[in-house]
Amino acid sequence: MDDIYIIKDRLNEALKLRQMTAAELAKATGLNKSSVSRYLAGSSIPRSLAIGKMAQALHVNPAWVLGYNVPMETEKVEPSIDIYRLSKENRARLMAYYQALIDSQGGAK
Repeated sequence: MDDIYIIKDRLNEALKLRQMTAAELAKATGLNKSSVSRYLAGSSIPRSLAIGKMAQALHVNPAWVLGYNVPMETEKVEPSIDIYRLSKENRARLMAYYQALIDSQGGAK
């Protein structure tokens, strides 16, 4: 089986499992809707960055998307935030809150 068809099939399988649409995947990844549609149709091969973004949004292993014999699912983690998009003042508040949480648990373990 050709690589493009493996990627297409696995992305579609993950979409179905997560009950997501192509538009929702595009929104979750920041990728262009038409690009996502081409990947899902097998008419275009996504670059590694796009595969990583889609795999993360779908909570699947990027190596699995590429056709490797590895577990499909990855550990589900809460989305991270880019603290540098916050104002300097709000970053300081967030870090103070984070430190207070650590201190309330008896420090880092």
